[in-house]
Amino acid sequence: MTDLDATAGGNRVIVIGGGLAGVCAAHSALQHGASVLLLDKSAFLGGNSTKASSGIAGTPTQAQISAGVLDGVELFIKDTNRSFHGVNATTTVGAAADTAALPVSPLVAEMARLSGPSLDWLVKYFNCDLSVLGFMGGHSQPRTHRGKAKMPGMAITYALINALEAEQKKNADRARIVTRARVVRLIRDSADAAAPVTGVVYADKDGKQHVARGAVVIATGGYAADFADASGPSTTSLIARFTPQLSRFATTNGAHATGDGIKMAEQVGAGLVDMQYVQVHPSGLVDPKDPGNHIKFLCAEATRGAGGIVVDQHGERFVDELGRRDQVSHAMLQRQARAPFYLVLNEQSAKEMDHHCKHYEGRGLMTRYPSITAFCEAAKVPREALARTLQQYQRDAVANAASRGGSGGRGFFAGLFGGGRKAPAAAAAATLNNKGTPDAYGKTLFRNAAHFDMGRPVYVAQIAPVVHYTMGGIRVNAKTEVLGAAAEKEERIPGLYCAGEAAGGVHGKNRLGGNSLLDCVVYGRVAGTEAARYLLDTYLGPFSSHRLNVIYTQLQLEELPAVPPVPTTDVAALEAATKAADATPAAPTPAAVAAPAAAAAAAAPAAAAAAAPAAAPAAADGQALRKISRAEVAKHKTEKDCWCIVHGQVLDLTAFLPDHPGGKQSILIYGGKDATKEFDLVHQVEVIEKYTPEAVIGVVAD
Repeated sequence: MTDLDATAGGNRVIVIGGGLAGVCAAHSALQHGASVLLLDKSAFLGGNSTKASSGIAGTPTQAQISAGVLDGVELFIKDTNRSFHGVNATTTVGAAADTAALPVSPLVAEMARLSGPSLDWLVKYFNCDLSVLGFMGGHSQPRTHRGKAKMPGMAITYALINALEAEQKKNADRARIVTRARVVRLIRDSADAAAPVTGVVYADKDGKQHVARGAVVIATGGYAADFADASGPSTTSLIARFTPQLSRFATTNGAHATGDGIKMAEQVGAGLVDMQYVQVHPSGLVDPKDPGNHIKFLCAEATRGAGGIVVDQHGERFVDELGRRDQVSHAMLQRQARAPFYLVLNEQSAKEMDHHCKHYEGRGLMTRYPSITAFCEAAKVPREALARTLQQYQRDAVANAASRGGSGGRGFFAGLFGGGRKAPAAAAAATLNNKGTPDAYGKTLFRNAAHFDMGRPVYVAQIAPVVHYTMGGIRVNAKTEVLGAAAEKEERIPGLYCAGEAAGGVHGKNRLGGNSLLDCVVYGRVAGTEAARYLLDTYLGPFSSHRLNVIYTQLQLEELPAVPPVPTTDVAALEAATKAADATPAAPTPAAVAAPAAAAAAAAPAAAAAAAPAAAPAAADGQALRKISRAEVAKHKTEKDCWCIVHGQVLDLTAFLPDHPGGKQSILIYGGKDATKEFDLVHQVEVIEKYTPEAVIGVVAD
């Protein structure tokens, strides 16, 4: 082991993990006066948060108010608590699992209570678009929000990453980001319950180890890709240890989701909770060209909320598509003999999910058929059986609408989410709160049902249950303080906090769609705030900490942080800054308005550059780019030689493949092709210049 370079002061918040929970913790800590060091083992920030495709739940919000949705914190708690305890929404009053008698976890209550303010925070300070409402399984009201463009997880996380990088550019002593930095262990000098965690040991990209001192926030995500071989006793796989029966399933998670934070926290005495609960999502997209791939792309649950139905190989429905994820997955697994399963969207539903459907089509995971009959012929699904299924579905939709005083699949619900005439808010709310007559599977929402027609186009994807999310993790309280292993005690480990999927106990037996991003934002913010407060109490004393918090609450942060492209700090820069700090250690000072101001300052050069005339394309070394024909690009389509075209530029992405956050396969499917359309569905155009400018080798000549 190399010598350890100890950082001085211990007066910073160290965030482990650069997904949404981590960047929210970093922003919150900065806004509350602390300096931040963010460490991520991957080449780029974002994690699984960037893959979230349905949206973020929350109430009350402006989008709900505009749509006339009658929702509230108590109803949100009730829905989440049912799922937490694994109780079906149709449980009869007086039964053993009576929902009114179920205890409510403080973690559930706090997440719901802070949901509305957290979404407001994203909109106000990071300019996130959360104007589109979606209906997700297990929710009794439409409260899952997304924007009009880009996948919501990518859009939200990218906005926060850009703002954090802008702060780093302005003042690297306050905000430092180090990628390819793997935390080896937490530092806790004693096993005594009162002993604090005082920092971390991490290895840089060259394997050299360093010590960083300060309060620690674990935001490393879950372990849904921790599928190490379970054949020997020395395995470290959490899947093999707690849920070995799931080892045969594919996963939607990137290879980085191996539960690192959970493992290192357990080593210093942290308790674990709910490790037996792993969510199997019903709609992993099966690649027809590679059906056995262990990693599958997730199909957004919002596609079912928009009216998508699920049928088996015999053309029959068998489940409420808007049931909880565990219920839908269970129904599919019970019916495995009638697989494969298909998600079917009519044109109106696909139009509402246009961004998603185009993305899935581009990846070869969804197909548009000119008619349902054409789909039946291609997939060998009995046409007559599927026709009967759709006819019954439409009859059920009409019966449901009549029982609630609505108009089938074309009325209020179309107005609420777009694509139809919007009902008055009061009437809309009344219609939604009256669930009406359910069908044979308990379904009461039949969005766009009237648009199914055997002769009209349809969008279809083959789906299968996949490991998606791990509800278990580190024991925490509602302040995100990590608790010890003794379940009967609430002994916190001073200086250690946890947020996001690494924390257990937030979702219980099953997580509702939309609650993952919410969990990250709510508890990421709480963790950053509490870690900053801990530092202020430790270094300045509780009175000074109180005064700083009073000052902070009186400040008005009106400016929105801009998101200019800014390079991340490498380890060498971190070490240089650390050595300078060693000479003059100082306690953290409040700078609640620094992040927005820094972002605005950083945005000025970018705005000026945007206004200037465009320069001729140039390579990273300043030389003019060579012209390359499309025929030449088409020759480079293997893992050892992969070129793509994006916005007229030719990129050699061979060296970038292992570092791509979405996995190398996401690039390889476009090898030798023009990927502009699919690129724009997910990314901002500046990410090429920002993250891999050296990949640009030429421009398209024809």
